[in-house]
Amino acid sequence: MEAGVRYQYYETSDGHILFMASEREFWKNFCAGIGRNDLFERWPGSQYGDHARNNTELRVILRDEFVKRTTQEWLAFGLEHNTPIAPANSPKSLYDDPQFKARFELLPAARVGADMLPTPIKFVDEDLPMPTKAPTVGQHTEQVLRDVLGWNDEQIAAARSAGAFGSS
Repeated sequence: MEAGVRYQYYETSDGHILFMASEREFWKNFCAGIGRNDLFERWPGSQYGDHARNNTELRVILRDEFVKRTTQEWLAFGLEHNTPIAPANSPKSLYDDPQFKARFELLPAARVGADMLPTPIKFVDEDLPMPTKAPTVGQHTEQVLRDVLGWNDEQIAAARSAGAFGSS
């Protein structure tokens, strides 16, 4: 929502947050919390789903306001003043986010080849197998040729010398 102003990402003094004051009640709470009731009086907006689209003047005011505090200070502000504000994580900060930690066990690169999330699919009373690393190129070539095609050592050697499996 690029044009949104009251539902938008903003830079803080140490990161970014997602500001979600599209409902009039949250917008009013925010304005009172920062001591800027004049903003609410000037742009009260509609009761629901008002993002103040393309209000560049307000966007600049909010940009300048949000950069005054840290992300954690804004999260605490949101709780204190009933204003929806969430952290906007980067790939570097995501793994330290308490909600992320509580919901997902990150599968480490050492085990699966790259840091990755587990599947979100859950089955009642059943655990899905842990993913493993993908095979390297050619890792199972000979096994497949033997087990699936029934090739012997001579057939595999002949195919290899003819360049069938690429350069080693």
